[in-house]
Amino acid sequence: MAEETAVKEKKPKKKKSWPTNCVQSNKRIRRKDWYCRNGKYFANKKAFKLYQEAQAVEKAKKAAEAATAAEAAKAQAPPAPEEKPAS
Repeated sequence: MAEETAVKEKKPKKKKSWPTNCVQSNKRIRRKDWYCRNGKYFANKKAFKLYQEAQAVEKAKKAAEAATAAEAAKAQAPPAPEEKPAS
């Protein structure tokens, strides 16, 4: 038993995972060309700007859809009964 505790199993070290493709263009990224923002890797600064613009457009589109859905729900809801004041 003493031998078992003395000999510990060596765990293999985890290799760092490097990004292989750009988030925006899916282009191969070379180490010298990395451009990292918000935890994502891009091929270059231009690809990052394009990604930001695309995200802004998607966000605006979702907000517009949510607004129209809310208006449609209000239109379909029956009007609330009005309370008569006590005389």
